Amino acid sequence: MKERDRKLGMDCDITRRDFLNGANIVVTGSLLSTPLSQALAALENSVHGNTAQMMPGYYPPTREGLRGSHPGSFEVAHSLRDGNRWQNSDESIDTGEEYDLVVVGGGLSGLAAAYFFQKEAGPNAKILIIENHDDFGGHAKRNEFHYNGRMLVDLGGTEYIEAPWSYPAPAAALLKDLGVDIGLAQQVFNHELYHSLDLRGGIFFDKKTFGADRLVAGAADVEPYDQEPAYPTLPAELASGNGDRNAVSAFLSNTQLSDKAREEILQLFCGGRDYLAGKSTEEKIAVLKSISYLDFLTDFVNADREVISLLSMWRASYMGNGTDLTPAFNALGYGLPGATGLGLEDEIQRSPERRTHNYKEDFHFPDGNASIARLLVRRLIPGVAPGNSMNDIVAAKFDYSRLDSRESVVRLRLNATAVHVRHTGDPNSAKQVEITYVQGNDASRVRAKNCILACYHSIIPYLCPELPKAQKEALSRSVRMPLVSTNVLVSNWKAFEKLRIYAAYCPGSYFSDVRLTYPLSFADYESSRSTDEPITVHMYRIPLPGGLPAVEQFRAGKYDLLSTPFEQFERNIREQLGAMLTNGGFDPARDIKAITVNRWPHGYAVGTDAENDKMHWFSDPWPNEKKIWLKGRKQFGRIAIANSDAAAKAMTESAIEQGYRAMQEVLSNS
Repeated sequence: MKERDRKLGMDCDITRRDFLNGANIVVTGSLLSTPLSQALAALENSVHGNTAQMMPGYYPPTREGLRGSHPGSFEVAHSLRDGNRWQNSDESIDTGEEYDLVVVGGGLSGLAAAYFFQKEAGPNAKILIIENHDDFGGHAKRNEFHYNGRMLVDLGGTEYIEAPWSYPAPAAALLKDLGVDIGLAQQVFNHELYHSLDLRGGIFFDKKTFGADRLVAGAADVEPYDQEPAYPTLPAELASGNGDRNAVSAFLSNTQLSDKAREEILQLFCGGRDYLAGKSTEEKIAVLKSISYLDFLTDFVNADREVISLLSMWRASYMGNGTDLTPAFNALGYGLPGATGLGLEDEIQRSPERRTHNYKEDFHFPDGNASIARLLVRRLIPGVAPGNSMNDIVAAKFDYSRLDSRESVVRLRLNATAVHVRHTGDPNSAKQVEITYVQGNDASRVRAKNCILACYHSIIPYLCPELPKAQKEALSRSVRMPLVSTNVLVSNWKAFEKLRIYAAYCPGSYFSDVRLTYPLSFADYESSRSTDEPITVHMYRIPLPGGLPAVEQFRAGKYDLLSTPFEQFERNIREQLGAMLTNGGFDPARDIKAITVNRWPHGYAVGTDAENDKMHWFSDPWPNEKKIWLKGRKQFGRIAIANSDAAAKAMTESAIEQGYRAMQEVLSNS
């Protein structure tokens, strides 16, 4: 091992759960007889076999290494995409199981669909939920660490309940039914902790991009912008996009940026220059909506290279992409600088990106919205975990062996990938749907009166070939933004205290955002309060190459994630934290105790217009005929389709609402 790797701690004893190297595996031929199937079945002492979740000690939230779309969760689906078919009943085992409803996908949408169905169909309705990952929740992923006798949890995907007062009726009702008291948002979130320790947001300028490694903390006496996400990564004086000239100038004076770059940045944030002078209000808006923010900087601001590098990933973790894919008008709405002299304040204030609520209204669980998934599962399968309120869900230990119990009317089957869904007869008159799934080394069949596909939409045409051709075409055009959500357990956070930061934006670095975990307190759980205590550090990576149309970037990012081994993630994590925190005394070899990398090749759901590469996320309202996902999600016989893809919107309330819609559709068959 190289000396540099030893200094980073690459030889330290942490879990490196990276079997098959995290590579993009291509499955050919019948999975039931390939060496790959044998390898997958044997991995980790048969963890992925039929009885995996029944094994003593099976508790996926505590698994470290590569999580999210972890090895073993996607290979079967990829083999289906690549030509494998399970249409011959001889290739699968008939379990004899019959249900009122089978849900394919155990994420928030699928769990919500099962919950709504049980409420409507009655407590005796038999429901089976099939999930290809080794844990439930989908992107609402829980990462759990145990260190020095203490449990620490953090989110591995879906972050929080954003603007809960605006939730659609089904989602609002579900939260209320589950006992989530959104009115306690400010009581569970200690908004004063980090500020009381004189910590603030900052920017880390890396050597490769800016010539030297330098961490610059924001000002202590600038209040955070009250419409930012809780504890914005950015320094407060730059967070709103309309900073105070003296404060912005003082911040820039501590950086290694050239005088030219500093002046341009100061002008963007605080100057009154109209970069679109001579154009009418309507013309300015049209231009800003037709170009990216990067084009705005290049073509109208004539920005210096350092300025472009600084702003390239501004708000990337929230938007899901860099400024090269974000229309300039939307970017200005998000608070990126350059709007002060355009005369468009009213128009930008009315844009969808400009939040209309105070961030303190957002509700946070320590593990993100994984707690919503846990509340749903505990309600669907009584006895799987103790407790009965949102205050005892965080520390509740789940008994995974009870998820798929014969005694339960609701069953949740993990490590099971659906591979074929068909009506038993003419879809117009059939009374049942047959679902084939692969679990371990076996393919099995079950039947149900109804089926809800709450999975990624682009796999559905392969999963359900009897769908109409036009609908399969619409489903196949579903794309998602890839991202990586990483948690690093450190023994203490004294380095952050010494450097006076709780978070940093890192343009040019492998991870664009780094922050201490949210300071939360529930009846059964409290996050770290003292810098002597262990804590989790959250890091985001947006793996897009730039310079390509959106859909091509998403595909490139997906392949990048699936081909990057955990060792490479780990090395980059250690190098970045070591460089950023070195002046605070941080030693990656000594201070890093565990790493969990949640990679999401299919991350944020978003609708796209194939004709002009526009994303629905950043566009004016589209007519229904242009919303291809509406065609894709249409009910087909006894099969309904849910998931956030069905709304082209990567939000918890969308996933829940689409589960509710799908439930209503299948109940219409009764």
